[in-house]
Amino acid sequence: FSLLGIASIGNAAAEADLAPQIFAPGVISGPAHDSAPAFAPDGNTVYFSRSSNAQSTIVVSNRHDGSWSEPKIAPFSGQWNDMEPAMSPDGKFLVFVSSRPERAGGKPIDGFFNGHTWPGMGGNLWRVDRTAQGWSEPARLPDMLNNNSSTFAPSVTADDSLYYMQPDATTKKFRLFRSQYRDGHYEAAQPVSFSDGNTT
Repeated sequence: FSLLGIASIGNAAAEADLAPQIFAPGVISGPAHDSAPAFAPDGNTVYFSRSSNAQSTIVVSNRHDGSWSEPKIAPFSGQWNDMEPAMSPDGKFLVFVSSRPERAGGKPIDGFFNGHTWPGMGGNLWRVDRTAQGWSEPARLPDMLNNNSSTFAPSVTADDSLYYMQPDATTKKFRLFRSQYRDGHYEAAQPVSFSDGNTT
C-alpha cells in the first residue's frame, strides 16, 4: 500500500477537482506496505508503519524545504513487530501497537483473530512520551485496555481518550472500543455503538 494525500489548493473551483495523490512517492510511499501515518501537530514530521510479510517497523520522516527525508527507524522501534502509531493531537505522546513481550525477557505475544492463531504477531498498546531529550522508553498501557493480545488500530482524541479495536468476545471478529481518559486514568473501555462485531 502507498500513503495517499490531497494537496492544498487555494480556490474552491480547484478544490472540487482534487483527487488523492500518492504521498511522497519513492521516499515515503514505496514498494513495502506503508500505512497508518501519524503527523506531528506542525505537519513536518510523520511516523508510519513500514511492513513486509515478516516484519513491521515504525519509521519517521521529516520535511525540510518542502521535501521529505528518507524514513529512519523510530528510536522506540526496530526490535519487535511495531505498527499503527497514533499521535496525540497536542504531539505530547504517541500510542502504538507492538508484539513485544509484556515484561522484559519474555517472548513476543501471539495474536488470535479471524479464526487463526498468529505466532508472534499479536498486538498490545504501548505509549511513548515526548521529553526534552526525545521520546521516553515505551510503556505498556494498563491491562484494562490490553486485556486481549490482539489489540490494534489506536486513535487518540483531544482529551487523550483512546479508540482501538479488539476481537469481539462472542463473534471473534474485530470491534471498536473507546476508553475515556479522566483524572489521569483510563476508564473501562466501552464498545462503540456503530461497531457490532459482526463484520471484520
